[in-house]
Amino acid sequence: MSSTRTGSGGLSAPERAYAHIRERLFDGTYAGGMMLSEGEIAESLAMSRTPVHEALLRCEFEGHVRLYPKRGALVLPVSAKEIQEVLVTRGLIEVYAVEQAGASGALGPGLLEMVDAQAALLAEGEDDKFSAADDDFHRRIVVATGNSLLTKAYALARDVPLRVGNSNLRNDPGRAEQVIAEHRAIAQAIADRDPAAARAAVEAHLDHAMQSLLRAI
Repeated sequence: MSSTRTGSGGLSAPERAYAHIRERLFDGTYAGGMMLSEGEIAESLAMSRTPVHEALLRCEFEGHVRLYPKRGALVLPVSAKEIQEVLVTRGLIEVYAVEQAGASGALGPGLLEMVDAQAALLAEGEDDKFSAADDDFHRRIVVATGNSLLTKAYALARDVPLRVGNSNLRNDPGRAEQVIAEHRAIAQAIADRDPAAARAAVEAHLDHAMQSLLRAI
């Protein structure tokens, strides 16, 4: 077994381990309070423990796990305080981003197409793809600011809601439909070149997201 060899998809061993762990953190397989074994993860991926340890260090930096020498990694539960903090942070980032987007309107048509695609995924029962499309919608708006620091901050702030939100959408189908309606309002305001309406739509969307996530934990 190799700790650095590139595997399927052109990813290095640490990158494959990181993707594997994050996928299970976000789909609920690795739930809060669970102790993860480096050895078991390494065996399941047919690699040494070194790249798994590197991947868990990255997850620890992101706030998802806490490493304990010779014991493994504890998956940290998502707290109400974390949800409130990240949604406030996202609000600061996304309000700025939609106001910029709304001033030009250029993103509007593409965002409306993304909303239509989200609706199709929901109708097809593609929960995981729907969640990814939800993330892509918000990221597209933030990336369009051209501010790389905002994009990086958004990526960190998005992780905590994803850990709760993926399972919450499966348990509350009505929320997914509400998400689509709120995304459409955001996209339409941007297409209409109405920064004030875009801001109001994002603020309402994030407020509803916070309420839904707090109920889910």
